[in-house]
Amino acid sequence: ITVGRFPEGIAYDPSNGYLYVTNLGSGTVSVINPSNNSVIATISVGAALRGIAYDPSNGYIYVSDPYSNSVLVINPSNNTVIATISVGKYPHGIAYDPSNGYLYVADGGYDCVSVINPSTNSVIATISVGVDPCDIIYDPSNGYIYVTNFGSDCVSVINPSTNTVIARITVGKSPEGIAYDSSNGYIYVADNGSGTVSVIDPLNNSVIGTITVGIFPVSIAYDPANGCLYVTNFGSGTISIISTQ
Repeated sequence: ITVGRFPEGIAYDPSNGYLYVTNLGSGTVSVINPSNNSVIATISVGAALRGIAYDPSNGYIYVSDPYSNSVLVINPSNNTVIATISVGKYPHGIAYDPSNGYLYVADGGYDCVSVINPSTNSVIATISVGVDPCDIIYDPSNGYIYVTNFGSDCVSVINPSTNTVIARITVGKSPEGIAYDSSNGYIYVADNGSGTVSVIDPLNNSVIGTITVGIFPVSIAYDPANGCLYVTNFGSGTISIISTQ
């Protein structure tokens, strides 16, 4: 499927069954119909786009724009931008927390995480984390937020009930992508500078394993249908498949 230049993030909208892809080099969002794997719309949004998340509470898509230091809100019913939220410098990953209904945005340039209340589309808190936070996920098993810090080789663990960092986990060099495996409850981190994936047990927030993958792993995703993790290796032009069963 051909989309825009330098596609970066992807999110699924269960309300319409479409996929939304941020294109870093085009400043657009491509809308894909997976029933026929075709692009049915292209939304012109900003200068450059990275992270993306779907909010099931209001049905909107949230997209980070690092050039304007903002998060843009898209209404998928008409594919238009309905709001712009100012956040920290160079926002990247976005995660939705179903326990409180808030969105958490990794602000790479400010070494912090912005907390957005989607009912008002405003930032209600800012949490200091490590250096150059990159990707971010919600762990449904313990209700915590996990943030990869590219510049400090660690993962920050946030308790969203207090919006404070409760743990700092040392992983491989330059961690970037992060994913939760619902089959075993572990968290997997793509260590860009080490060519590895760190395995975190959230029960004690410690690394219990390290898996060698390709060169410069960037993104990681879990497929519940087959129980495998897929890791994109930017430096070697490959995808590593990890069986967690």
